[in-house]
Amino acid sequence: MDKESILQEIEKLRGELNELYKEHSAITPEVLALSVRLDQLLNKWHRSHTSVG
Repeated sequence: MDKESILQEIEKLRGELNELYKEHSAITPEVLALSVRLDQLLNKWHRSHTSVG
């Protein structure tokens, strides 16, 4: 997955997470799972953005 694809997926997941939280107004297992996926992508983007080469 290239950097642009990662950014697009991050934005998609952010939107989904915001909508899901608006629906439930609580931290549900679904919200938590989506948050974990978003964290993983953010970490992946950070590693690719800060790696040399």
